[in-house]
Amino acid sequence: MTNLDKQIAQTLINVAGELDQPNFVIPDQVVAYKRKRSRLLGTLVLPVLISCALLLTISVSPTFAAYVKSLFNGSDKELQYAAQEGFSQKVNASVTDRGYTLEIEEILADPMRIVAVYSIKDQQKNFIHPDKLHISNVEVTDLKGNVIKETKTYMAEIQGNYGYLTLKKPGETEEQKLLLQFEGNQIDSVKGNWALKIPIDLEKAIKASKVLPIDKTYTTPQGLQINLNSIMHSPTAARVDYETKWTEEAKKRLVEESKQVKGKLDSVDPYVRYDDYKLNFHVENEKGEKVKDLTRALDTPRKAVGEYGHSNRKYGFAPLSPDHQYTLVLDSLEKTEPYALVVSFEPKQLAEKPVRVDDDGKTIEIMSVTFDEPLNEASPKNEKHATILLEAYLKDISYINVADTILVDDDTDKIINRFGWTIKDEKGKIYNVTGGDFKMIGKDKQGRNHIRIKLQSYEMKELPQKLILTSELAKKSYDLDWKVPLPMPKEDK
Repeated sequence: MTNLDKQIAQTLINVAGELDQPNFVIPDQVVAYKRKRSRLLGTLVLPVLISCALLLTISVSPTFAAYVKSLFNGSDKELQYAAQEGFSQKVNASVTDRGYTLEIEEILADPMRIVAVYSIKDQQKNFIHPDKLHISNVEVTDLKGNVIKETKTYMAEIQGNYGYLTLKKPGETEEQKLLLQFEGNQIDSVKGNWALKIPIDLEKAIKASKVLPIDKTYTTPQGLQINLNSIMHSPTAARVDYETKWTEEAKKRLVEESKQVKGKLDSVDPYVRYDDYKLNFHVENEKGEKVKDLTRALDTPRKAVGEYGHSNRKYGFAPLSPDHQYTLVLDSLEKTEPYALVVSFEPKQLAEKPVRVDDDGKTIEIMSVTFDEPLNEASPKNEKHATILLEAYLKDISYINVADTILVDDDTDKIINRFGWTIKDEKGKIYNVTGGDFKMIGKDKQGRNHIRIKLQSYEMKELPQKLILTSELAKKSYDLDWKVPLPMPKEDK
């Protein structure tokens, strides 16, 4: 596409008109996630308006004409740009059963992700909301039927009349010709069989993608070694590949930390949290301005390289313009550590004023204990839930689990231990935390994080005389400032 085409593209996006296609906006939060699949209801958006394009007398290239009609038009600039450059593939494959037609209309695929756009219509050609479709299976295979394992996990997002199915990169194959296998077994209350096999051609996108070495290493003060291996530039995104592992001294500290946290079962061996951490990055241009972050959409599970937390990880973000210089900035390390919080109180005390406990720079205030509706979808709806509202002022703490973190044996699927808040009454009876809420409010005058937490339990039917709240773990954030220039591909002359 020429520079003139790109200028035309921007003009047409900004002028008024009418096009029966939805904007594509990746919602900020995923409301449900499962091991193999999740479903996400997005917000409604207005159609893109371009009717004034009819007044233009300039010539438009075929590639750009296809882009104007693309279902990837909208405020997701990365997918829009890739469609503009001709990387989306029109499909229009459909299957009809029980009076409903499922159609996959367009696919955009590159080494980072695969996005398929689908719709549902009834016999009168009326759109049915995409959320009415129960997706029974999604997978990507090569032409011989071998499943590309990394693409088993997907997200289904809704925008107006269209569903947007996003799969992770096809990273376990070198094949450029793939098949998307998409199956549904129910639309609304009607059971049926809607199965499609859609060819995907990655050849053009792979040729347009570049992998460039970085090879920079840094060790945090906490003993986490980070090696930036390379960066991939693709039509829809850029992604840094890096490895992490702990120093020998850090491993010993993690073992000692594990001995401080017993969880809710004293008899089990300590759990060493080699993998329980997160690195926070951002990308900035030569002016120090942050580039839009696409980490959620492009996040991929870590891959173990060795033992004790040695793993390969990836960080994805928006495509980088060749007109600028960019720097990857490591902002912080969040690490789950022993962090004891204990407060005891009598609920009747709260009638006069909140109960406040100050201890070693920490402040906890119990604001109220009430019986309310459940805060979480999985909680029983037919009864009131005891709700403890507390506010905490804590230095460098970024998150505290509300309910239990459950440690499960991978071989037997049995629960090994639980870590989280404990609610106990004066008789020693324990009430499991069955739901709740965590919010970061801001900073207090001492620079501590102001945190609001709600703990719910449907096991508590009436208020005890005394309650004791304890928590053993929290995520502590350590500020970092490591900056690495990112190599950019050279433009073909």
